[in-house]
Amino acid sequence: MSTTTVQTTAQGARVHRNCPLCGAPPPDTAPLSYSDPEWPLKQCPQCDLVYLEWAPAYSRLEDELGFTTQHDKYWEKRLAEQPILATLDKLTMWRLGLLGDPTPAGGLKAWAKPGPVLDVGCGDGDEFEKLAPGYIPFGIEIERSAAAAARKIFEPRGGSVINADGVSGLAQLPEKYFNGVAMWGYLEHEANPKDALKGVRRVVKDDAIVLVKVPNYACWNRSVLGRKWTGFWHPDHTQYFTPKTMARLAKDCGFSAYFRLYGRIPLNDYMYVILRPL
Repeated sequence: MSTTTVQTTAQGARVHRNCPLCGAPPPDTAPLSYSDPEWPLKQCPQCDLVYLEWAPAYSRLEDELGFTTQHDKYWEKRLAEQPILATLDKLTMWRLGLLGDPTPAGGLKAWAKPGPVLDVGCGDGDEFEKLAPGYIPFGIEIERSAAAAARKIFEPRGGSVINADGVSGLAQLPEKYFNGVAMWGYLEHEANPKDALKGVRRVVKDDAIVLVKVPNYACWNRSVLGRKWTGFWHPDHTQYFTPKTMARLAKDCGFSAYFRLYGRIPLNDYMYVILRPL
């Protein structure tokens, strides 16, 4: 983050940001129409990344804005505003597996060697609970209660969980240690995505793989649904990637980006990306 201005509002502390991809200052223009009044969205004129000009302070993510709580609130809101569409979405999650196994456990089994693997933003550990034998789960999670739940799953398998934000948690891990890393629904939440991905590059082996899932801002649904697009979570999602901006982030942090068959088509609300160290 290239500026550290902190502002305290009625809603709590938030931190001012330049573009988290290229570092350019926010444009002096009106916020995008998708913005929440408290959380203005800007589009960088230099690299096209769409991001929150103000992001929640890390301290608010430990409990108040923890993912597990926010996730429940998100679905309550969607079901109230779009009862038919939201219900169909929940009932047909199986569709995401039609062209492959879009889960961290399945992706790591397919692409990464057995051994130590890391989940950045591991939540309560439910995704890595499904890991195949031979994979040792490690995690980083900022939400205290979720980290405690994940620890009960990871430690019996020889792993551990760090209760911290992604950037500082990665700094506590050894270099070139992990065979695979999952950043599944994480980078859109991370106020410092470049620092986080550079931290991942430091801790992975040269033949490791990194699995990334983020909302696809370039999808058609966003254009059709506008503010009601499923990808908009204010203020939980602090930036919104397209295939172009995701590929640039990967390259800037020392990775190549491979989009799986269904990973960046405009019909998909999400992008699925496999990163490999350069």
